[in-house]
Amino acid sequence: MPAIPPWTLALATALLFAGLDIAAVLTAGVERAPLHNPIGLAALAWVVGPLEWLKAPGEARQLPVFQAYALAKTVVAALAVACAAVACATRPARRRTSLLAVQMACALALDSIPFHLLVAVQLAMLLPLRQALAWLAIQYLLGAGVDLLLVLDLSQRLAQPPRWPLLGYLCAERVVVVGGFALVGRLVLYERRTRQALAAAHAQVLATQSLLADTVRGAERMRIARDLHDMVGHHLTALNLHLDLALRQAGSTAPPALPTARDVSHDLLAQVRSVVTSTREDRAIDLAQALRMLCAGLPGLKVDLRIDAEAARHPAPAAHALFCCIQEAVTNTLRHAQAGCLTIVLEAREGMTVARVADDGRGKPCATEGNGLRGMRERLADLGGALSYRHGGGDGFALEMRLPHAWGGA
Repeated sequence: MPAIPPWTLALATALLFAGLDIAAVLTAGVERAPLHNPIGLAALAWVVGPLEWLKAPGEARQLPVFQAYALAKTVVAALAVACAAVACATRPARRRTSLLAVQMACALALDSIPFHLLVAVQLAMLLPLRQALAWLAIQYLLGAGVDLLLVLDLSQRLAQPPRWPLLGYLCAERVVVVGGFALVGRLVLYERRTRQALAAAHAQVLATQSLLADTVRGAERMRIARDLHDMVGHHLTALNLHLDLALRQAGSTAPPALPTARDVSHDLLAQVRSVVTSTREDRAIDLAQALRMLCAGLPGLKVDLRIDAEAARHPAPAAHALFCCIQEAVTNTLRHAQAGCLTIVLEAREGMTVARVADDGRGKPCATEGNGLRGMRERLADLGGALSYRHGGGDGFALEMRLPHAWGGA
C-alpha cells in the first residue's frame, strides 16, 4: 500500500474544517451570524465602530458587517489551509515553525477548536517532543486567554457579571486539543517513522548484500588463485624440471619436439603465475555500488551522492569500515536530523580517501559524542584513519572520514 504524503492529509483536513466553518457562517445569515469572536468583533469595529453597536444593536446586523465578517473569515481560513499544507511539505525547521505559528494565529482568530486540533496534530508530527510540548502549552494558554477576553467582553457588553462557568466550559473544551496531540499526532508520527525505518532497513540490507556478494566473489577468486598455484603451478614446475633433465640426458640426440615442449611448459608456467598474481592483487571491493543501493532506498530524503572513480574500489577492511561509518551517519540523519537533503561525497585527496556526509537538518551545537560516533572513530582508527565532524543549531550536521591511501585505494 503506497504511503500518503502528510501534506495531502493536512490539506484535506484543513479544507474540510474551513469549508464547514464558512458554511456555518453563510447558513446562519446576517441575523444569526456568530459575531462574538475575534474576527466578528474586528468586523464590527471596522464597519460600525467598536462601541457603536451597543447604542444601536440593530445596526450591528447590517449586511456590510456580515460581508466583512464572512470575507475576513474566508481569508483567514484559506491562509490556515495553505500553511497546513506547506508546513507538512517543507523541510527547513525554521520555516516549519513559522508556518505553525501562522496557523496557530489563524486558529486563535477563527476561535475554532477543529483548527486548534489540526495545529496540535502537526505540532506532534513535525517538531521534536520537548519543543512540541512547549508549543502545545503556549497554544492552550493563548486559547484560554482569548476565551477569557471574550467572556469579559461579553459581560461588559451585556452589563452583567462575568460568566465564569462558561469560561470553565470553554477551557475544558480545549482539552480535546491535548488529546489530539497525544493520540492522533504521535500515532501518525510513529506510523510514519516506522515506515521510514523499514524502508531504510531494507535499503541497508540490499546494500550489505551487495557488499557481501562482492566480498564473497573476491574470496572465491582468491581460492581459485590458491588452487592454481598449489596444484597446476606445482605440476608445471615438476614438468619443467623433468623436461630439462630429459634434454640434458638426450644431449645432441634430443628430438626437436623436446625443446619446443620445454619452452611451451615454461611459458604456460609463467602465464599461470601471472594469473595468480593478478587475481591476488585484484581483491578490491566496489563500494560505490553498495552506496548507490543504500541511497536509492532512503525514504523522504533527497540524497546527493558523488563518488570519484579513484575512490570507488577499496580492499575489504577499508570498504567495510567506510560502509559501516556512512551507514551509521545515514541512520542518524533519518532518526534525529529531520533533514530534507543529504550529501555523500567519496573522493581521493592528498593521498587519503575522504568520505563526507552532510545534512541540512537541525544540528545541535552542544551535542555530546555518543556510541555511534565513538564506534565510527574506533573503526577508522584501527586502519590509521580519523573522524571529524561539525554541527550548529539549525545548520545541519557534517561528518568527514579519512583513511590513508594504503587502505583507501584499490
